[in-house]
Amino acid sequence: MKPATSYPRPAADIYANRERWAPLGHGKTVVVTGANSGLGFFASLGLAQAGAQVILACRNQSRAEHAMEQIRRRVPGARVEFMQYDSSRIESAMGLAAELRNRPLDALIANAGIIRAPRERQAGLLGYELTMSTNFIGHARLAGELADRFSQPMRFIGLGSMSTRMLATDPKNLALARDYHPYRAYVQSKAAVQAFTLALDHRLRQLELPARALAIHPGYALSGLSPQVLSINEPDYAKRLIGQLQAGFAQGKHEGAVALVEAALAPELDAAPRGCYLGPKFLTKGPTVLASPAKATRGKELQGKAWELFVKANEGLDPFAL
Repeated sequence: MKPATSYPRPAADIYANRERWAPLGHGKTVVVTGANSGLGFFASLGLAQAGAQVILACRNQSRAEHAMEQIRRRVPGARVEFMQYDSSRIESAMGLAAELRNRPLDALIANAGIIRAPRERQAGLLGYELTMSTNFIGHARLAGELADRFSQPMRFIGLGSMSTRMLATDPKNLALARDYHPYRAYVQSKAAVQAFTLALDHRLRQLELPARALAIHPGYALSGLSPQVLSINEPDYAKRLIGQLQAGFAQGKHEGAVALVEAALAPELDAAPRGCYLGPKFLTKGPTVLASPAKATRGKELQGKAWELFVKANEGLDPFAL
């Protein structure tokens, strides 16, 4: 797939895009999972600046409330609220979907997840390990529970990773029942998210549904290059130093979050090619552009395996069956 060229590039970070996004968020409701820190927090801040109603779907209520307080300090009148969600639990996905079922929903950003996978394999959902369960399976059930909302022009946004270009994914060993390594667990979970999101976007077209599924990645986004936010992003001297040493090929989370907000709000993406992918121009950093995802995540084998896991997460039901 060749990237589209008609997509106007946004500015470098969420603050510089305030004017660009200002007219786009009003009247929209966006759910951000894992919104109390990192990319999720900065994306929620950017969405609130744009005037959107932002639902912070988080595991820890006190941390979510602190995040909302920090957003309100920066955006007076921000419309933010908390909903409980633990992406490692099927019951939590069902509970969040029940809360959202009768609410407006314009975009769902599947951001919550584990970055630093456990050193040893830990059991998760459906016989898979914890990182796959948290990063993909919980969101897969949430998408399945909300399948009827895809008959409207909403957007499902799957958070992938540039790491999918750096380590091969084995579609036959997504559960990592053998050869477990924490980095492999992270990469394969993100590859599954990307593959599923790309496959879902094509399936929505086949079903002639108006919703979109957009895969994105934030580049190499570091807390040490991000603005300080009390109790949310407070990197110590060592992290700041590491950030400065890597600044030539890294960026801040307030820059990586641009792709998340763009995927939720940019009207141009309605006409973007199916299976499109947003990320930094220079892979690790740079302005957000439409790009091509890792070849494996575009392939039928991995997409098929990710789809099988989606169906399994929904107890054998395929709500998007042809």
